[in-house]
Amino acid sequence: MSNTKNRLAAAGSAFTLAVTAVGISVLGGGAADAGVTGQTATAITYPLVRNSVAESQVVNYSLGQNDLQKAFVAQLFAVPANGVDTSAKLKDGVVAEVDLAPAVQTKLNKTGPTYLKHWGTVHRNVIGAADAELATTSTQSPLGDGALSLHTASAADKVAFGNEVDFAGQNVKDLGTVGFSVYTTGENNALGNNMPSIAFEIDPNVAAVASNYSSLVYAPANGTANQWTAFNASTDADKHWGLTGTAFNGTACSINGARCTWTEMLAYLGDGGDDAKLLTATLSKGRDYAFSGAVDALKFGGKTYDFEAAGVSVS
Repeated sequence: MSNTKNRLAAAGSAFTLAVTAVGISVLGGGAADAGVTGQTATAITYPLVRNSVAESQVVNYSLGQNDLQKAFVAQLFAVPANGVDTSAKLKDGVVAEVDLAPAVQTKLNKTGPTYLKHWGTVHRNVIGAADAELATTSTQSPLGDGALSLHTASAADKVAFGNEVDFAGQNVKDLGTVGFSVYTTGENNALGNNMPSIAFEIDPNVAAVASNYSSLVYAPANGTANQWTAFNASTDADKHWGLTGTAFNGTACSINGARCTWTEMLAYLGDGGDDAKLLTATLSKGRDYAFSGAVDALKFGGKTYDFEAAGVSVS
């Protein structure tokens, strides 16, 4: 651009800047720029008015951040709500936990229940067409959303579910309150006294009986059909506790005899010799009648065991 094109109007008067796609000329009084050929100059009068500069009049990269209003720059850099609409716009590894909303962080750090080891089907005590399954229920179980479903197809079948590891060696007298909740049906009840049992395999250590093994069994009366019934086996006034094994036939608490209350059973086992010891803790059904029902909220040793589809937890 020649020096002769850089003429300014007299002081205080308006001047015009002609902008073309190939150059800029300052023209006094808005006169045509004879030095630009093949282009049409657009006159711009200073001071500029709103929207007076067209997009085509701005050369690429000629404007920087400092040429723009601060508020406009802030708006450009602001991230609107839901501004990233797909994960494809995020590079792997760039989003850390601190970048997430507090509510999302809380959900990520929420701990679920801790499920116990060693609970499952006691296969050596399964006979015939019988099964035990941790599952969700079609009813509202006493604890959580699941329960232990028990099924026997006939009087010849038996199933057991429990723990053969964690209670071995503990004292029977330290079991404290024992109990559970049972869901049964009218079809089950119509067959007779037809309920699941709480069964502790034990070393009874009864001086008068030459046996190091028996099952200490609680078998309650029928629960109410088509609903959950809670049983406290420790305060049950009826004689629903019994000891298995031919060695105990004819004794006061034999399962094949009159049986005992919990208080009577503890007194029988506590004969002054070695304490009766636990071997396992199970829930059992059979061999007596066909049955289809469920068990939850097993209590003993000061704890309550919750049976869920994903496992067994304790509180």
